[in-house]
Amino acid sequence: MTYKSIAIIGLGTLGGFVAEALSTLETTEYLTLIDHDIVETENLKNTVYRQIDIGLPKTEALADIISSRNSSISIKRFTEKFIEGKTFFPTCDLVLDCRNYTYDRLGMVDARLYISSRYLIVDCRKKVIYKLKRKGEYLTVLTKDDLRSAAFIVSMLINGNTIDSLIKDQVVQRYELDCFKKRDDSCYDILYENFLGGDKFINLADKIIPMIEMNKKSDLNVIVGNRESPALQTLIPRQTLKSSGDVALNLAALTNLQNEFNNYIIAIYQDNRKMTVELIPETGAA
Repeated sequence: MTYKSIAIIGLGTLGGFVAEALSTLETTEYLTLIDHDIVETENLKNTVYRQIDIGLPKTEALADIISSRNSSISIKRFTEKFIEGKTFFPTCDLVLDCRNYTYDRLGMVDARLYISSRYLIVDCRKKVIYKLKRKGEYLTVLTKDDLRSAAFIVSMLINGNTIDSLIKDQVVQRYELDCFKKRDDSCYDILYENFLGGDKFINLADKIIPMIEMNKKSDLNVIVGNRESPALQTLIPRQTLKSSGDVALNLAALTNLQNEFNNYIIAIYQDNRKMTVELIPETGAA
C-alpha cells in the first residue's frame, strides 16, 4: 500500500522527528499534525524545534519547519488534545501515535511508536487498555542523532511497505537504534534487506562517518555511474548529513529514481576541494 496521507499524534521528541522524516518520502502528499502543546525552552534540546518556535503551538512550528523544506506537502493542523472517539480529523492512510503517555487504543491508531532503552518499539496492536496510565520516560540518554535514526527506521518501514504486515498481524516489533554501527547487527540486516531492496549499499557501514565528516565542510556531489558520464546526479548541501539515517535516506532517494540495479558500491573522491561520492552499480557483468 502507498501511504499518501499520514497522521501523527504527539509532536514532542520522537513525533517531531518522525513527521520531519516522513515529509521527505516521495509518497507522502498529506500530513496531519495533532498536538495541544506549545514549544517551550526545555523542548529545544532534543527536538526538531528552533529558538524562534518558543511560544508557538507545536503544530504551527512543525508545519513551518516542514513547509520550508518541502512546500509541495499539504499539512493540516489540529491544535487540541487527542481523545480517541471524540477527536476527529480527515481520514488518513496511516495513523501514528507518538504521544509521551500510555493512552488506551480502541482501534483508530495503526501504530504506537516509542523508545525503550535503545530500541524503537512499533506496537501495532488494536484495542489496548492500560490498567495504569503512565507518562513516558526514557531509560537512557538519547541524542538528536538517536532520534533521527528512530525516525528514519519508521520512514523505511513505511517506504518499504513493511508496516503493512505489522499492522495486518497486529504485532509488536523492536528495532535497534544502533543498527548502522556494525555489519553483524540484526537490525542492520532487517533495514537493508526489507526496506532498501537488499544490502543495497554494499560498503555503506564503512562510508557513513567519512561522508558525514566531509559534508560538515562542504557540499557533496553524489552521482550514480561514473564521474565522466553519470546516469544520475545530485548535490547534498553542506551540513545536511547529521546521522547514519540521513546518509542512507539521501543515497536511497537517488538510487530509487533509477531502480535498475540491486546493489551499489560507494566510492569517495576529492578533487580540488570538491567532494564527490560515486555510487557504482553492481552489474554482475563478467
